[in-house]
Amino acid sequence: MHGVTGGEEAQVAVGVRFRLPAPNLGDLVTSYYFVEVTGAPQAKVEDLLHPEWGNLRFQLRNDWDTLDMTGQVLAVRQVALFGPTSRARPVVARPGAILGVGFTPLGWALLVGCPADYAADQVLAAEDMLGDSVLRLHNDLLLACSDDARVALLDRYFGERAVHGSCREPVTRAVHAALLDPGVATVQAFAKRANLSQSALARACLRDFGFTPKILLRRQRFLRTLAALAANKEQPIGDLLDGAYVDHSHFNREFRRFMGMSPSEYLSLPRLMLRAAAGEREKALGAALQGLHQL
Repeated sequence: MHGVTGGEEAQVAVGVRFRLPAPNLGDLVTSYYFVEVTGAPQAKVEDLLHPEWGNLRFQLRNDWDTLDMTGQVLAVRQVALFGPTSRARPVVARPGAILGVGFTPLGWALLVGCPADYAADQVLAAEDMLGDSVLRLHNDLLLACSDDARVALLDRYFGERAVHGSCREPVTRAVHAALLDPGVATVQAFAKRANLSQSALARACLRDFGFTPKILLRRQRFLRTLAALAANKEQPIGDLLDGAYVDHSHFNREFRRFMGMSPSEYLSLPRLMLRAAAGEREKALGAALQGLHQL
């Protein structure tokens, strides 16, 4: 648990737990995660979620605010499908609990199915994309009495949805592998590494990853640097920049583009939810950020 600042009446704690999916879902689901906030009814935690792949989130106890990319509160959805993001998403968590499912781009393609660019930077009603079965799953999750029981329900649900053998799968895997290669810094190199023409790469990136190749490369080098900063807090930022950045000013501009603020402003925030999540995710899964998940 990670305690929170504020007066006695506003104290709140955040707990995060990660679980791996069944082996047959390992390339499709990055993790299942449980987030619990405890405290006085008026307490809340505000944070910024890093750019990430798609997620499905179930409210288990009490309602949390769901925000769009500008911070505007959306209508409450007990089950919400979050598309991949190209910038930080604000989040407000109140005492309660949610259960989340993180998708890889391949998982989005095979388990969700709608074009990723349609859902990019959007929050959708999950039943519109997954059908009423996801609402029945939510009811079963509410009745389950342990993490193990809920993980088993999720494994069964997504195991039945998985559509392997798609002709898209080899291309999606090739694009993802190329994107994770830190030596790939240009769209031309990206296409060559994925063994695709630049036009075919652009189509695959929009369809299964949500954004253009250029945006994905910029996002990826930003996430690599953000992970390095988190793992090496005592080192100067300039020593940790990804090699694709021209200089510190270049990184500062990109940081503001993806996070909406300067690095120093971000690092001064409490980041209670993200601190809790990063530490637990690293221990459970070996990577602090979902966007760096390896297939």
